[in-house]
Amino acid sequence: MRSLVIHGKGSSPEKVEWLAKPLRSFGEVIVPDFEIEVKEGVEKALQYSFDCIAGHSRGGTIALIVGALRGSCVIAVSAPSDRKKQKEYLSKFPQGTIQHKIYEDLIKLPEYEFDYSPLKYANRLKDVLLIHGENDEIVSKEHSIIMCEEIKKYGGNCELHIIPNMKHTPLGQQYSTIWNIIDNWIRKRLQNFSQ
Repeated sequence: MRSLVIHGKGSSPEKVEWLAKPLRSFGEVIVPDFEIEVKEGVEKALQYSFDCIAGHSRGGTIALIVGALRGSCVIAVSAPSDRKKQKEYLSKFPQGTIQHKIYEDLIKLPEYEFDYSPLKYANRLKDVLLIHGENDEIVSKEHSIIMCEEIKKYGGNCELHIIPNMKHTPLGQQYSTIWNIIDNWIRKRLQNFSQ
């Protein structure tokens, strides 16, 4: 199995090794630099060859859209599923907060960027694992809850895990929980595939 892993905004391939690591047990993992916005990120990701795509935060948003377009399995962690709602949510935080800084970055983007929201592709997603922190301070867990409901509504398979005490980015003590979830999900998938 070949996996493509995409990091979030302001991150790097090294900083998302916690997401790439469990996938390495199942084959080749590509973790390129992806410091680009969603529209360009989708176009770039579609140029890769992979069986499964995974991403964190903005990388998760890209992964969900690309997985829908490609028909591949998707693992998304802390991903905004509705970018307009995400922008609106961040606008409510006071100046000086990390949320407000992200909001200021978002309002500089062209309007078409916000049309690239995974919820619009829910009807094309067939096999998705969503992981979200209970205490995510950047992207509300509701993004993953609603996304999973939409995928199921259209007949796709979606498994959602809300991790207690996890914020937007998992900490070291949460890695093993995430690794076990991903490992079990991939094994189940491979087992179904071989039957």
